[in-house]
This record gives sequence, structure tokens and C-alpha cells, in this order.
Amino acid sequence: MQNFDEMSRTLYYRLADLYDITAIYHHGDSLLFRVRPHIDDAAAEAEMKRRLAGTEYEAAVSDDGNGTIITFRERKERKIPWLNIGLFILTLGTMYYIYPGTVNDKLEFVVSLIAILLFHEFGHYFAGRRRGVNMSLPYFIPAPNIVGTFGAIIKSKSPFLNRRDLIEVGAMGPIAGFVVAILVLMYGLQSSPMVQGSMEGAIILGDSLLLKFLSWLIIGPLPAGYDYSLSPAAWAGWVGLLVTMLNLLPIGQLDGGHIIYGLAGRFQHKVAKVFLIFMAILGFNWYGWWFFGVMAFIFGINHPRTLDDEAKLPLHAKIMGYAAIAIFVLSFMPVPIRLMD
Repeated sequence: MQNFDEMSRTLYYRLADLYDITAIYHHGDSLLFRVRPHIDDAAAEAEMKRRLAGTEYEAAVSDDGNGTIITFRERKERKIPWLNIGLFILTLGTMYYIYPGTVNDKLEFVVSLIAILLFHEFGHYFAGRRRGVNMSLPYFIPAPNIVGTFGAIIKSKSPFLNRRDLIEVGAMGPIAGFVVAILVLMYGLQSSPMVQGSMEGAIILGDSLLLKFLSWLIIGPLPAGYDYSLSPAAWAGWVGLLVTMLNLLPIGQLDGGHIIYGLAGRFQHKVAKVFLIFMAILGFNWYGWWFFGVMAFIFGINHPRTLDDEAKLPLHAKIMGYAAIAIFVLSFMPVPIRLMD
């Protein structure tokens, strides 16, 4: 049985719009809510059970003569998340084999990048648990591309109660991953030498404001005709910044879409449309922007409403949202990748 305080908080946030919860107590392995429905009893019970479907909780509604009691228990059957585990192992494998170099180089790259991705995804996961949003474990995506992965996704299995939940869950992943990416970059740049010139056909990585600053701070100013040759850890840190930037695009249900909707409500729809035009323009310099624009249209650029959009947004949630926007600006790369002519 998990901590009763965590369990009660999770269930409270999930059901507060359906019931006036007047008392909470536990007995044995059960948690009991004394409630008064805000809507028709049957409709409230049906909606509650719909929201709990697929979660770790089950509920039973009864009347003790003094009102309605809901009894919650954890579902007894716990399944091993074989799919999540299998995808994680496959992703480690593709990341290892795709990176050129010695065994030590490969391990440095894999450990550095997977640390960034894990902190990002579990930032979402634990923020969701804290706010009563039922989150899946992350699904890592192996891929035969230049980094061996398309990152990871995490699914919300229950609706967001209010805009505060959107910001906290949406921002915690990028913030956690960004902090680790900075540490990885600072470590990796110390062993990233300057090299003279660039070979024809070589891959040129885009610069963000943060990468420019850290490179100047740790390696030093670049002489004319020189460039940085990123170590395995620095390369992983660069990938981490790219993943952070793409997740913070203010579109649909990406992290950035969650955050902008949390801060500005339905004004997010206008921000998304303006940013799509910006991406279309940038696409003339990097075709990847057109690819992401098409994907945005397929999955939708507008963010859905929460259950209670009118709930007051606390100051700390606003700070988290603005911090995530600052991270997006610092990580932004107009042309992430190009080939040397």
C-alpha cells in the first residue's frame, strides 16, 4: 500500500470537481471519502469510475445512513511493465551501436544521454503523481538515427483538473532534463578540443545561446577558422538541449503546449498558429521544421480545456511556466543540423 497521504491527495485532485469531499479517513488497506456529489449521484459515480479505469485504484460507493461514502483500494494485480522495460533496453542498444568510437566513448554517450531523458520523463511522472494525474511510465523510442532514439513519451491516463496541473506536469520534465543537460555539457565540454576547419560533408551542429555561452566559458573563444569537436558527453548534452527545445514548442499537447495553455488559456491557440508560420519560414533553412509542422497538424495544434480552467493560478506555477519559456529561448536552435558544403 502506498502512503495514504499521497493516495488521498491523488484521488482528491482527480475527483474534486465531482464531489464536495467533507472528510477523509482510512481503515485497514482502504481509504474512505465522505462526499456530497456536485451533480446527479449516478452521473458522478459513472464519471468517477471512468476516470479510475486503467489506474491503480478501484472504488465502491455506499450509503451509511448519514451520506455517501466512497471506499478506495489499490488494485491487487500489479503487472510488470514489460513493454516499457523492453523499449528501454532496445533504446540503450541503438544508442550504443549508433555512436562511433571506442567502448568507453559509447558508454559515455549512452549514460549521459539516458540520464537527461530519464530525468525529463520522470520529472513529468512524479509531478503528475503529486498533482493526482495518473501518468504512465515512459515509453522510450529506439531509432536508427544519428543518436539512436526519438526520445520517449509518457501518457496521461486521467484528465488535468486545472491549469496549475498543466504547468507543473508540463514544466517539470523540461526543467529536470535541462538541469542534467547543463551538468553533462559542462563535463563534456572540458574534453572537447578546438579543431581547425571542417571537412567537406561533415555534420555541423547548431548553436543555442546556452551552448555558445558554455563553450566560450569552458573552452574559450574560437579563433578564426576553428570549431569545437564535441566529446561523447558534450554531444549527448547537445542532443538533450535539442530534445528540450522540441518538447517546449507551444503546440498541442507537447510540454510547451501544456505550459502556454496553463499560462494563457485559450490564447495558446493563437500562439500555436503564429509559431507554425515561424516554423514554415525556418523550414527553408532546415527541412526538419516542416516535418514537425506536418506532425503538429496531424496530432492537433490546439490544447484541450482542463476540467476547471477558471481555477486561480498560484505564483509558483507561473514561475515554473516562465522558467520553462526561458529554457526554450536558451535552448533554441534555428538550424539544428546542416552538412558542411
